[in-house]
Amino acid sequence: MFSCKDLIKVTDGVLAEGTKQRRCSGISIDTRTIAEGQAFVALTGNNFDGHDFISRAIELGATVIIYADAGKVQAFEKNVTYIKVKNTIQALGAIARFHRQKFDIPVIAVTGSSGKTTTKEMISWVLSSRFNVLKNKGTQNNLIGVPLTLLQIHSKHDICVVEMGTNRMGEIKQLTQIACPNIGVITNIGPSHLEFLKDLKGVYKEKVELLRNLSIPGIAFLNKADVILGKLIRIRSRSFFFFGINKECDLRATEITYKTNGISFLLNGVHPFEIRHCALHSVANSLSAIGCGFLFGLDANVIKEQIASFDSPDMRLKEVHLKKCIIFDDTYNSNPQSLKQAIDVLCRQETKGRRILVMGDMLELGEKSEEFHIYFGRYVSKKSVDILVTMGKYSKSTAESARNSGMNTATVHHFDDSHAVLEFLHASIKDGDVLLVKGSRSMRMERIVSFLKERG
Repeated sequence: MFSCKDLIKVTDGVLAEGTKQRRCSGISIDTRTIAEGQAFVALTGNNFDGHDFISRAIELGATVIIYADAGKVQAFEKNVTYIKVKNTIQALGAIARFHRQKFDIPVIAVTGSSGKTTTKEMISWVLSSRFNVLKNKGTQNNLIGVPLTLLQIHSKHDICVVEMGTNRMGEIKQLTQIACPNIGVITNIGPSHLEFLKDLKGVYKEKVELLRNLSIPGIAFLNKADVILGKLIRIRSRSFFFFGINKECDLRATEITYKTNGISFLLNGVHPFEIRHCALHSVANSLSAIGCGFLFGLDANVIKEQIASFDSPDMRLKEVHLKKCIIFDDTYNSNPQSLKQAIDVLCRQETKGRRILVMGDMLELGEKSEEFHIYFGRYVSKKSVDILVTMGKYSKSTAESARNSGMNTATVHHFDDSHAVLEFLHASIKDGDVLLVKGSRSMRMERIVSFLKERG
């Protein structure tokens, strides 16, 4: 429940019409899900403008309207309070911060160049064995998704786990100022979103804003295997715990063994763990979840059971078994770091058939786009990939690079669209083949996986 008086104060807004004494039952940004008595925040983005739905929100029972574009509000409705703000996205964040601070519960924030969603889900899964945990739905990890998650905090919740994403400078700082996390997890620092972050130094500078803005007690779990993050071990004045396979790690995995359906390892040389995932980076993800479990007092055996039963989210190297073949569905997104890890997973698979890489463009790499795509042509040519299928403007360079690096021309295929890829795969897949399908989000590579599932 929010009072208009509080909403005006926290958003630095102006009462344009109505009364400050009015109260609303919650906050909504979507007329498709708004409930009677809620406040409607008219968000504006590149492809939408919530101001166009103000009238519809009122028809559906909104009693408070928070808006920024006065030109879109032609008339004030009776029994509705209107609050004018400078920026509705910032206003949403301010309201979420106000709501979060009503609850004295720990907030765990997870960021990194790759593995954020899986790590967030794994931490939540481990902690849910004892606690009522609130988490982002899917990848609602931006300046809209994180506030919407925080606005769901209720007295029943013990812990909140939020994933924080960014593609430009300043976003992580804003998100931490909104969420006020007490515990931070950084999975890695890699070449992602270089269009605006420029280089690895830019990525690092942006991600460590999480550490700089942690609330008390300010505990962080960091990946020691990451060259850049590992340097933070020199900082002894902060409560930083390191995980990985390195000797100096607080949470160390040794005796790592690849199995048919996952990986086993020893934690600190004592506790045996197993994960249902065949990618090495999943060991690091699990170590951060194990660390959070210990931090909140969970027994090692309880944590072990939770880790062993955790299943990776859809479209994150999800193993899909079909009649003819096995697909590793890693279609949610792609960057150089995660693509390399996924290719290594494909090449470790024992199969009577062929290893097929279906690769879509990696996007948001700025001026380094062609350089990275050419690199992966060379990389694939030296790996045990039997067939390379590329799709998109940039991945054409990957196909050409693979051929130039010695890969059999007959096994390298480039297509401009998914329809052509689907036709090729439908005609080419044989019994026992293993496929990795991966590409950036807007490439919509999941359509290829869906098609193959339909065909069995």
